[in-house]
Amino acid sequence: MEIDEKLLEKLQNLALIEIKEGEKDKLKKDLQNILQFFDKINQLDLTNVEPLFHPLSSGKLRKDEPLKTLTRDEALQNVKRKENGYIVGPRTYGD
Repeated sequence: MEIDEKLLEKLQNLALIEIKEGEKDKLKKDLQNILQFFDKINQLDLTNVEPLFHPLSSGKLRKDEPLKTLTRDEALQNVKRKENGYIVGPRTYGD
């Protein structure tokens, strides 16, 4: 896969970022290197390799046991704005 201007523009729109002209060449090179690395991985013969449940084979997970939860008063103790037992956050839409 070739990284071209059209693909960079599409990625820029999807990521909601602005890629400056001076950054485009470096970004193209970096993305191309990442794709080449994945191509190398795809060439490996993994037929007898078992998938891992955890990235570390000796990973230990804690038991899933319920813990004591906060009461409403404890949860609201350090909140700046609260109303009727709920946290009031900033508006995200409208006036």
